[in-house]
Amino acid sequence: MSEHPENSQKLIEKIQKYKDENLTVYFWLVRAFVDKENLIWGRNIQNLMSMDSIKFIEGLIEFMKGLIARKINF
Repeated sequence: MSEHPENSQKLIEKIQKYKDENLTVYFWLVRAFVDKENLIWGRNIQNLMSMDSIKFIEGLIEFMKGLIARKINF
């Protein structure tokens, strides 16, 4: 019934292409944001783990100093 079916099909294809392009742009923007957030969280966790390691080593050094001060042999 449509007067120009090829024009209708072209219009549908243009609309689909436009939707696909916009969704792709939106997807990449969201992905960039999520990647940035993950990077920040990853760095925070690494920093916390590093601080815990440093505190453990400092505690171990203090423990060894105590053993040396008491002249306890293993």
